[in-house]
Amino acid sequence: MDTQWRCAKMEVVRMPWLAKNLHVVESTDSTLLGLEGTVVNETRNMILVRTTKGDKMLSKSIIRFTIDDSEIIDGQGVQQRPENRIHMNWRMN
Repeated sequence: MDTQWRCAKMEVVRMPWLAKNLHVVESTDSTLLGLEGTVVNETRNMILVRTTKGDKMLSKSIIRFTIDDSEIIDGQGVQQRPENRIHMNWRMN
């Protein structure tokens, strides 16, 4: 088991994402693939991203993304309020 990889992924999940760069790497909505921008707001189910073409609301349930070139994060796995997500104990598979 590569615990160093798990720790790095956990750190990204536990940190605040506001003002960080987000890149969508996978989505059930093909129009969101490759979308990049800065996280402006986050709720339990949505992430608001400011792109060069304006603000986009992304549903966490349909995307997999990276934050500042991190490991890939599955949006369904982080559907909590940001204040709860930051303080939660995580078990990564």
